[in-house]
Amino acid sequence: MEENNSKIQSIIDYREKLKGLRNRRTVMVVAIVVLVLAAAFGIRGFIYYRVFSSYETVTEDLAKDTLSSEYVKLGKNILRYGINGVSLSDGDGKELWNVASHMENPAVNVAGEAAAVYEQGGTLIRTFGADGQKGEMTTPYPIRTAKTASQGVAAAILEDGDNTWLKYYSTDGTEIASFRTQMDSPGYPMDLALSPDGMTMAVAYVYLENGQIHSQIAFYNFGSTGKSRKDNLIKAVSYDNLIIPQLDFVSGDRCVAYTEDGFLVFEGLSDPRQTVNIQEEQEILSICKNSGYVAMVVRSSDSAAPYTLKVYTLGGREQLAEDFSFSYEHIEIDDDQILLWNRGEFAVYNLSGVEKFRGSVKEGQIQKMFALGRENYLGILDQGLVYMKLR
Repeated sequence: MEENNSKIQSIIDYREKLKGLRNRRTVMVVAIVVLVLAAAFGIRGFIYYRVFSSYETVTEDLAKDTLSSEYVKLGKNILRYGINGVSLSDGDGKELWNVASHMENPAVNVAGEAAAVYEQGGTLIRTFGADGQKGEMTTPYPIRTAKTASQGVAAAILEDGDNTWLKYYSTDGTEIASFRTQMDSPGYPMDLALSPDGMTMAVAYVYLENGQIHSQIAFYNFGSTGKSRKDNLIKAVSYDNLIIPQLDFVSGDRCVAYTEDGFLVFEGLSDPRQTVNIQEEQEILSICKNSGYVAMVVRSSDSAAPYTLKVYTLGGREQLAEDFSFSYEHIEIDDDQILLWNRGEFAVYNLSGVEKFRGSVKEGQIQKMFALGRENYLGILDQGLVYMKLR
């Protein structure tokens, strides 16, 4: 009997020891996970909040003619366009392709991974992507502005004396749709935008009614949704005493309409509806966007920091409101960083309002700045191209 009791006690003791070992192992695993997470968040926090005091020149191309060409970001690459052609280079400056083209007054619109290069006042539109030219269109009337979508289709506002035309083209130049507009019906088109899939076109009109200025945003669908609708019109929203000078589709089904004192966001392609209406009390000096945020600079009441940087999500939440004193001339959101610059200096902010860098550029006067990662930047200067790394 005593032997059986002894065996039972041994089993109980073994189970208790095993339980203790398991508990200790669990505690150790949890502790290791916590330490790993803490280290990861610590490194992430260090990178996110780290500030820099200078930069080093990684490489430069001071022989590049930057005065007769313009540069824009196309995905992760840099698109260069001018009177003699269009080219694309990667973040290291390696040329990916080059297309010869003659345009007297070239302009560009970028939509995600596609770009429309067109001749303002002329009749030529060419669309491009990462692999080169996607489409070419010739218009019957002078082009005021043109937009593109991911496939390389293009829509344009054309001027024809008292009439203004909206034309929508496939990549081979075939006319998909055509609308003539007048001031009294449906109004004068201020801007247009194409959804990424090219199926929906938004147009901002301005018109007079009883001596008052009104605006209308009209949505046209060229798929099954708009097939049975007159002129493919699926939605029209009017606003009193408001001017909407610019429209952009910033994600799959979100369209941003910029107003004099803020912006509107519409969601949906088959039945667009307004989801956000941001109105600023202070004067808006600059505004820009990417696929997730709208950033603007408004006047501040603080004389020591006369500007306020505000960042909003596309859902309308204020992400950031930060006063600053940097005397900027241009602002862009690039790689979820906010770049500000003037002719001699540039500054970098993250989306939490941390000023990561502010400093002067010694190689020349700044024309434009691009982010090539968290710490790497490309300066388009009057003297050429400079690739920089913060330190």
